[in-house]
Amino acid sequence: MNNYVLDLIDNFGYLGMFLGMVLEAVIIIIPSELILATGGILASRGVFNFFLTFLTGLFGSVFCAIIIYYMGYFGGKPFIKKYGKYFFMKETDLEKSNEWYEKYGLIASCVGRNIPIVRTLISLPIGISRLSFSKFLIYTIIGSIPWTFVFVYFGYSLGSNWTILKEIMDKLKIPIILLLIIYLLSKIFFAIKKG
Repeated sequence: MNNYVLDLIDNFGYLGMFLGMVLEAVIIIIPSELILATGGILASRGVFNFFLTFLTGLFGSVFCAIIIYYMGYFGGKPFIKKYGKYFFMKETDLEKSNEWYEKYGLIASCVGRNIPIVRTLISLPIGISRLSFSKFLIYTIIGSIPWTFVFVYFGYSLGSNWTILKEIMDKLKIPIILLLIIYLLSKIFFAIKKG
Protein backbone atom coordinates (compact mmCIF):
# COMPACT_ATOMS: atom_id res chain seq x y z
CA MET A 1 0.00 0.00 0.00
CA ASN A 2 2.83 2.40 0.89
CA ASN A 3 4.52 1.78 -2.48
CA TYR A 4 1.22 2.33 -4.30
CA VAL A 5 0.80 5.76 -2.66
CA LEU A 6 4.42 6.69 -3.40
CA ASP A 7 4.11 5.58 -7.04
CA LEU A 8 0.83 7.47 -7.48
CA ILE A 9 2.32 10.73 -6.22
CA ASP A 10 5.67 10.16 -7.95
CA ASN A 11 4.06 9.48 -11.35
CA PHE A 12 1.25 12.06 -11.30
CA GLY A 13 2.56 14.82 -9.02
CA TYR A 14 -0.06 17.04 -7.40
CA LEU A 15 -2.83 15.24 -9.30
CA GLY A 16 -1.59 11.93 -7.86
CA MET A 17 -1.68 13.41 -4.36
CA PHE A 18 -5.23 14.68 -4.95
CA LEU A 19 -6.31 11.23 -6.26
CA GLY A 20 -4.72 9.63 -3.20
CA MET A 21 -6.84 11.84 -0.95
CA VAL A 22 -9.97 10.89 -2.93
CA LEU A 23 -9.10 7.18 -2.59
CA GLU A 24 -8.59 7.69 1.15
CA ALA A 25 -12.25 8.70 1.43
CA VAL A 26 -13.43 5.70 -0.55
CA ILE A 27 -10.96 3.13 0.80
CA ILE A 28 -10.34 4.10 4.41
CA ILE A 29 -7.32 1.77 4.73
CA ILE A 30 -5.29 4.21 2.59
CA PRO A 31 -4.15 6.65 5.29
CA SER A 32 -4.30 10.34 4.42
CA GLU A 33 -1.43 10.80 6.88
CA LEU A 34 0.86 8.87 4.54
CA ILE A 35 -0.35 10.75 1.45
CA LEU A 36 0.13 14.17 3.07
CA ALA A 37 3.50 13.29 4.60
CA THR A 38 4.73 11.96 1.25
CA GLY A 39 3.78 15.29 -0.33
CA GLY A 40 5.69 17.04 2.46
CA ILE A 41 8.77 14.86 1.86
CA LEU A 42 8.70 15.75 -1.85
CA ALA A 43 8.37 19.44 -0.91
CA SER A 44 11.48 19.15 1.29
CA ARG A 45 13.37 17.77 -1.73
CA GLY A 46 12.25 20.64 -3.94
CA VAL A 47 10.08 18.38 -6.14
CA PHE A 48 6.89 19.98 -4.77
CA ASN A 49 6.17 23.41 -3.40
CA PHE A 50 5.21 23.31 0.30
CA PHE A 51 2.25 25.69 -0.04
CA LEU A 52 0.89 23.93 -3.16
CA THR A 53 1.29 20.58 -1.41
CA PHE A 54 -0.72 21.86 1.54
CA LEU A 55 -3.42 23.29 -0.77
CA THR A 56 -3.62 20.03 -2.77
CA GLY A 57 -4.10 18.00 0.42
CA LEU A 58 -6.67 20.47 1.73
CA PHE A 59 -8.57 20.56 -1.58
CA GLY A 60 -8.59 16.75 -1.80
CA SER A 61 -9.89 16.42 1.74
CA VAL A 62 -12.64 19.02 1.29
CA PHE A 63 -13.63 17.63 -2.14
CA CYS A 64 -14.24 14.19 -0.61
CA ALA A 65 -16.19 15.70 2.29
CA ILE A 66 -18.47 17.48 -0.21
CA ILE A 67 -19.18 14.26 -2.13
CA ILE A 68 -20.03 12.39 1.08
CA TYR A 69 -22.17 15.33 2.26
CA TYR A 70 -24.24 15.15 -0.95
CA MET A 71 -24.54 11.37 -0.67
CA GLY A 72 -26.28 12.00 2.64
CA TYR A 73 -28.16 15.10 1.45
CA PHE A 74 -29.76 13.44 -1.56
CA GLY A 75 -29.86 9.89 -0.19
CA GLY A 76 -31.27 10.71 3.26
CA LYS A 77 -32.49 7.98 5.59
CA PRO A 78 -33.26 5.57 2.70
CA PHE A 79 -29.56 5.83 1.80
CA ILE A 80 -28.61 4.75 5.34
CA LYS A 81 -31.12 1.88 5.24
CA LYS A 82 -29.72 0.59 1.96
CA TYR A 83 -26.02 1.51 2.08
CA GLY A 84 -25.35 2.46 5.69
CA LYS A 85 -23.72 -0.88 6.46
CA TYR A 86 -20.88 0.04 4.09
CA PHE A 87 -20.22 3.12 6.23
CA PHE A 88 -20.86 1.27 9.52
CA MET A 89 -23.96 3.42 10.08
CA LYS A 90 -27.50 2.44 11.05
CA GLU A 91 -30.64 4.50 11.62
CA THR A 92 -29.89 4.51 15.35
CA ASP A 93 -26.44 5.97 14.51
CA LEU A 94 -28.19 8.68 12.50
CA GLU A 95 -30.50 9.52 15.42
CA LYS A 96 -27.52 9.71 17.78
CA SER A 97 -25.58 11.91 15.36
CA ASN A 98 -28.62 14.19 14.93
CA GLU A 99 -28.80 14.61 18.72
CA TRP A 100 -25.06 15.28 18.74
CA TYR A 101 -25.40 18.01 16.09
CA GLU A 102 -28.39 19.55 17.88
CA LYS A 103 -26.26 19.79 21.00
CA TYR A 104 -22.91 20.90 19.49
CA GLY A 105 -23.85 22.25 16.06
CA LEU A 106 -21.36 22.39 13.22
CA ILE A 107 -18.45 22.63 15.67
CA ALA A 108 -18.75 18.82 15.72
CA SER A 109 -17.92 18.84 12.00
CA CYS A 110 -14.89 21.01 12.58
CA VAL A 111 -13.47 18.85 15.38
CA GLY A 112 -14.39 15.57 13.67
CA ARG A 113 -12.17 16.45 10.69
CA ASN A 114 -9.17 15.77 12.92
CA ILE A 115 -10.16 12.30 14.16
CA PRO A 116 -9.05 9.29 12.07
CA ILE A 117 -11.89 7.45 10.26
CA VAL A 118 -14.46 9.86 11.78
CA ARG A 119 -12.97 12.60 9.57
CA THR A 120 -14.10 10.71 6.48
CA LEU A 121 -17.57 9.63 7.66
CA ILE A 122 -18.65 12.75 9.53
CA SER A 123 -19.97 14.44 6.37
CA LEU A 124 -22.65 11.78 5.85
CA PRO A 125 -24.89 12.54 8.87
CA ILE A 126 -24.41 16.28 8.27
CA GLY A 127 -25.72 15.85 4.72
CA ILE A 128 -28.60 13.68 5.90
CA SER A 129 -29.48 16.35 8.45
CA ARG A 130 -29.52 18.80 5.50
CA LEU A 131 -27.51 21.36 7.40
CA SER A 132 -26.47 24.48 5.49
CA PHE A 133 -23.93 23.62 2.78
CA SER A 134 -22.12 26.95 3.04
CA LYS A 135 -21.69 26.56 6.80
CA PHE A 136 -20.69 22.91 6.36
CA LEU A 137 -18.07 23.97 3.80
CA ILE A 138 -16.63 26.69 6.03
CA TYR A 139 -16.40 24.37 9.05
CA THR A 140 -14.97 21.55 6.93
CA ILE A 141 -12.25 23.79 5.51
CA ILE A 142 -11.37 25.18 8.94
CA GLY A 143 -11.42 21.69 10.47
CA SER A 144 -9.27 20.21 7.68
CA ILE A 145 -6.49 22.82 7.92
CA PRO A 146 -4.77 21.50 11.10
CA TRP A 147 -4.80 17.85 9.96
CA THR A 148 -3.46 18.71 6.51
CA PHE A 149 -0.81 21.14 7.74
CA VAL A 150 0.50 18.86 10.51
CA PHE A 151 1.11 15.88 8.22
CA VAL A 152 2.53 17.90 5.31
CA TYR A 153 4.85 19.67 7.76
CA PHE A 154 5.73 16.33 9.39
CA GLY A 155 6.81 14.94 6.00
CA TYR A 156 8.62 18.18 5.18
CA SER A 157 10.52 18.01 8.49
CA LEU A 158 11.47 14.38 7.90
CA GLY A 159 12.94 15.23 4.51
CA SER A 160 15.46 12.60 3.52
CA ASN A 161 14.70 10.59 6.68
CA TRP A 162 11.41 9.46 5.07
CA THR A 163 12.16 5.82 5.90
CA ILE A 164 11.28 6.66 9.52
CA LEU A 165 7.72 7.39 8.33
CA LYS A 166 7.54 4.01 6.60
CA GLU A 167 8.75 2.27 9.78
CA ILE A 168 6.13 4.11 11.87
CA MET A 169 3.34 3.26 9.41
CA ASP A 170 4.46 -0.39 9.28
CA LYS A 171 4.29 -0.58 13.08
CA LEU A 172 0.84 1.02 13.18
CA LYS A 173 -0.58 -1.05 10.33
CA ILE A 174 -1.13 -4.27 12.32
CA PRO A 175 -2.77 -2.62 15.38
CA ILE A 176 -5.10 -0.61 13.10
CA ILE A 177 -6.10 -3.72 11.12
CA LEU A 178 -6.65 -5.66 14.39
CA LEU A 179 -8.86 -2.87 15.78
CA LEU A 180 -10.91 -2.80 12.57
CA ILE A 181 -11.33 -6.61 12.67
CA ILE A 182 -12.40 -6.49 16.35
CA TYR A 183 -14.84 -3.69 15.53
CA LEU A 184 -16.34 -5.60 12.60
CA LEU A 185 -16.60 -8.84 14.57
CA SER A 186 -18.33 -7.04 17.45
CA LYS A 187 -20.81 -5.49 14.99
CA ILE A 188 -21.53 -8.93 13.49
CA PHE A 189 -21.80 -10.54 16.94
CA PHE A 190 -24.31 -7.96 18.22
CA ALA A 191 -26.28 -8.07 14.95
CA ILE A 192 -26.60 -11.88 15.25
CA LYS A 193 -27.46 -11.66 18.96
CA LYS A 194 -30.09 -8.98 18.30
CA GLY A 195 -31.58 -10.71 15.25
